[in-house]
Amino acid sequence: MIAEKLLLHLLIVLMPILVVTLFLNNRKDKQSKFVLVVLLGVAAILCIVFSFKEQGLHWDLRYVLLMLAFLYGGHKAGWAICGVTLLTRTIIGGEHLFIGLGVIIVSSLMFHLFTNRYQQIVHKWERVRFSIMLVFWPALTQLTLLAIYLNLSGDLNRQLGHFIYYILVFIGALVISVGFATLLLEQLTERKRIQEEMQRAVKLNAISELAASIAHEVRNPLTVVKGFLQLMQKEEQGQKKEYFNIALHEMNRAEQIISDYLNFAKPQFKNIQVIEVNQILHEIISFLTPYSLKENVELNIEGTMNTLISSDKNQFKQVLINLIKNAIEATPEKGQVTVKVEEDQTVVRITIEDNGKGMSQEQLANIGTLFYSTKEKGTGLGTMVSFRIIEEMGGTLRYESRVNVGTKVTIVMPMNQSTKSSLEVAALSIKND
Repeated sequence: MIAEKLLLHLLIVLMPILVVTLFLNNRKDKQSKFVLVVLLGVAAILCIVFSFKEQGLHWDLRYVLLMLAFLYGGHKAGWAICGVTLLTRTIIGGEHLFIGLGVIIVSSLMFHLFTNRYQQIVHKWERVRFSIMLVFWPALTQLTLLAIYLNLSGDLNRQLGHFIYYILVFIGALVISVGFATLLLEQLTERKRIQEEMQRAVKLNAISELAASIAHEVRNPLTVVKGFLQLMQKEEQGQKKEYFNIALHEMNRAEQIISDYLNFAKPQFKNIQVIEVNQILHEIISFLTPYSLKENVELNIEGTMNTLISSDKNQFKQVLINLIKNAIEATPEKGQVTVKVEEDQTVVRITIEDNGKGMSQEQLANIGTLFYSTKEKGTGLGTMVSFRIIEEMGGTLRYESRVNVGTKVTIVMPMNQSTKSSLEVAALSIKND
C-alpha cells in the first residue's frame, strides 16, 4: 500500500518540473522560477492531502518539494513553501500534529543553511549527489520518530520487519524522487544556458563583422585628420595650441575605441605560451594598487598555488585589468575587491569579487552587450572584448550580482595539461622520496 502511495507522490513531485520544462522553457528565468515555485506549493499540498497514514504519522514526499523550493527558488521561495506546508498540515490535523510541524520547521532550517553551498556547486552530478544526501535529514528524522513511537508502545521488536520495510521503501522513494527531480531541473538549466550561449554567439558574430567593417572604414580618415592636426599644432602658439592638444587627445580616444572594436571582432593572439596565473595577477595588482588607493578601495589577492594555463599573456592581462578596474570603480570608499585563484580538476577558476553597489537582474542580463555600460561614460566595449577574448581562449566568463551586496566575476580557463602532468609526477616523486 505504501509503495503505491509513494509512487503517486513521485508523479506529484515530478509534475511541476515537467510542466515548466514542456510549456515554459522559452520564458524568462524570473517567470519560470515563479511558476515553478507556485507549482511546487500546489504539489506539496497534494502530497500532504494524499499522504499515507501509518503508526500515527503521515508518509509522503513533501520534504522533496520543500528542498527543491529552497535550492532552486532561493530562501524566500523556500520559506513560502514551508508556510504552505505548515498550514496544510495544520488543517489536516492528527494525533502527532506537533511532531509533523516540528520536522517541517527543522528540515526547512537545514535546507536554508545549505542553499548557498548548493548554489556554489557547478557540476551537475555533484549537485544531484548533494541534494540526495541533503534529503536524508528529514527521512532519518521521520524514521527516528517512528522507531521511538514503536519502542514506547512496545511494538518495535514485534514489528521490526515492518519497520525495516518502511525504511527501505521510504528512503528509496526519497532518493529516486530527488535524483529524478534534480536531474530534470539541471537539464532544464543547462538547456537554457546553451540556448542563451547560442543566441549570444550569433549576436556576437554579427556585431563583430559589422564592427570590423566600420572600424576599418573610419580609421583611415581619422589617421589623415590626426596627421594634419599634428602638423598644424607645430605652427600654433598660445590658446590655439591648447585647442589642438584637446582635439588630438579626443582623436587618440577615438582610435582607442576603434582598436577595441577591431580587437572584439578578431582578438589577436600573437604569442600563445604557458603562463603562471598568480604571477600575472601579482603584476596586475601592483599596477592597479595606486589606482585602488586613490579610490580608497582595498585590493586583495588569495591563492598562492602554481597555477598554469596556455594563453596570450598580453590579451589575458588586458582582460584581468578590465575586470579588476571595473570592480574597483563599482566599489564605494573603504570597500573591498578580492581576487581569488583556485584549481578544480582540469580547470583554473579566477574570481573577482567586490562589495559594491551590485546590479539588478536586468542589468546583469545586458552585461557584455554592445553600448551597454553601468558607467556614465562607458561604452561597454571593455567588458565585451573581455568576453570575446576568454571565449576565444576556450574559457568562460560569468557574472553574478545582487543589488547593494556586490558583484562576483568568475573566469574558468582550461589548465595546461602537459604542465599539470609534469607537476603531478614531480609531486609524486617527492612523496616517494
